[in-house]
Amino acid sequence: MAMLHSERFVNIVRITRFCANVCGADVFDANYRVNIRTAFVLTVIGSSFAFLAYTMIDGYAKEGDWTIIVQVLALAGGTLLQGFCVFLTFIKEQENLRFLLTECYDIYEKYERMDSDYRVYLDRGVRLLAKLMKLSAFINAMLVFGMSSFTFLYNFIYGTKATIVYAFAPGLDVATPVGFWATNFIQAGFIAVGGFGLYSGDMSVLTPISQIPTFQGILQCKFREINQLLDDDYESAEERGIKTMAALKDILEFHQKYLIFLKVSREASYWSVFAKVGTCIIGIVGALFCIMLGSWPAGYIYMLYCFVMMQVFCVMGTLVQKTNDDFIHACYNDVRWYDLTIREKKMLNIMLIMTQNTKGLSVGSVIPLSMNTGLQVTKTIYSLTMLLMNFVIENEA
Repeated sequence: MAMLHSERFVNIVRITRFCANVCGADVFDANYRVNIRTAFVLTVIGSSFAFLAYTMIDGYAKEGDWTIIVQVLALAGGTLLQGFCVFLTFIKEQENLRFLLTECYDIYEKYERMDSDYRVYLDRGVRLLAKLMKLSAFINAMLVFGMSSFTFLYNFIYGTKATIVYAFAPGLDVATPVGFWATNFIQAGFIAVGGFGLYSGDMSVLTPISQIPTFQGILQCKFREINQLLDDDYESAEERGIKTMAALKDILEFHQKYLIFLKVSREASYWSVFAKVGTCIIGIVGALFCIMLGSWPAGYIYMLYCFVMMQVFCVMGTLVQKTNDDFIHACYNDVRWYDLTIREKKMLNIMLIMTQNTKGLSVGSVIPLSMNTGLQVTKTIYSLTMLLMNFVIENEA
């Protein structure tokens, strides 16, 4: 027997919740409390910041190389800061996140029992979430295994002793074989923990956002039902008015539910999106600059991770914008206005006005989260990197 769409959705969310629970941040649980795993994750993040601060101060004091600062900031101001901000945001926004997930459950359980048109859009929602889960897992696995493997392969080919990242622990001398391998293994362990946490955070943010297009699909189905009601034969105009008015009120209530869902999604993901995009920019600029200077072999993998994840979030922002536009299109074209009464037209016109003023996701209330923003950010990153390179060249000259 085929699984229901709600069961498929729950199974995917269960994986996300398992990862979040391991990190001590399963805020989707109504009985969630800060626990020992939460403290452990915060300890790991705090230790990472401490190691990076020690590396930056000690490395610059001994070698006088200011590029060490750039490489450390690329990591500390990139994924590390990102994970810290997202972790705290989850704890702060736990009620909103639980509300969003509950709404998703209710939608799947309610509309999977209706006709096949509804189930088509529910299937698309599940498939989109599954694709995001696989993509996010692949990218974070690439970060974890790619950085370590690339560094070890680079050292083997060129006979160097480069570490995975420029981060050292007090008491370990990388000039000795034991210190070198111990440092690399510690770094690999921290990166693995970080990658697991980043995956959990990404999926927790993307899960409710990925279901926003499902609302638009359900609305189209509701409009088709109204058109079918308009085609039916009725014994009196009063009977026709009662049925169409009830269907229209259901559509207006559903649209209000969508607006609330979108508003809560913006609130719950506000700082997560801002941290994701902002820290990815820092990570890309720092990694690209270090790559050009030849000081960070694993920077290629790190830069690729930051760039791809930034684009993934920009794509999701564009998807939300498209959904809002599709709501407008549905109000204009998916219902037969000429067969509605004046009162019904007025009600639908109110909904149309609201759809035309619906906001999407944004990056810190400054710029909209979209592919166009991703393109503009990429251009800015290139300009900043070239500015840094010109600065280095002029100083060397």
